[in-house]
Amino acid sequence: MEEVIRRLAARTEENRAQFRGGFAAFAARHDLSDWEGWFSPYDDIHALVLQNIEKCDIVLDLGAGDLRLALRLAERARRVYAVEVNPVVLGTALNEIGFDLPRNLHVVCANALDVAIPPGVTVAVLLMRHCQHFGEYFGRLQAAGCQRLITNARWKSGVEVIDLTRPRVPFEQVQEGWYACQCGAVGYVGQGERSESPPIEVSGCPACQKL
Repeated sequence: MEEVIRRLAARTEENRAQFRGGFAAFAARHDLSDWEGWFSPYDDIHALVLQNIEKCDIVLDLGAGDLRLALRLAERARRVYAVEVNPVVLGTALNEIGFDLPRNLHVVCANALDVAIPPGVTVAVLLMRHCQHFGEYFGRLQAAGCQRLITNARWKSGVEVIDLTRPRVPFEQVQEGWYACQCGAVGYVGQGERSESPPIEVSGCPACQKL
């Protein structure tokens, strides 16, 4: 499998180039704003994601791209559902993987908002904390009984594991530190005294008032 992943990594720039022809119309059809549909692998934090996966987990990989992370997830978890909207990137990946596709990796080419949360999902991976539909994903995962959501709160800040079973802290109670709201917004309150601390999971942030 490592050889397959290396071949997929070698095609990163090629996959990005494939967005040029017809991508604007495709993005509009799927309500993808700006960078949301771009192919942007987060190779540097894949290892951090994997550290938070258990053998018993059923994982939902939202925005699975070229399936590099999904393949590694399938080596650790009981089952993995990988959903990717872009047929060009996903088609290239499946062609490269061929008959090496793991049995416990279920791949869906669709807009993730149009796909029901699979039964029994315990953890979801969404490495697009700032996507415009983050709040909708958050709510749907909670309603489906998903326990954890792994995301990236700030650029190059590693990953954040959100416990979906715990209530959020009301925004007005945050006095100092980074916050990450269930709507998807991230920001800082205070004078920078806790700039290295992990974000506080909140609800009702200023961005929520604009929705």
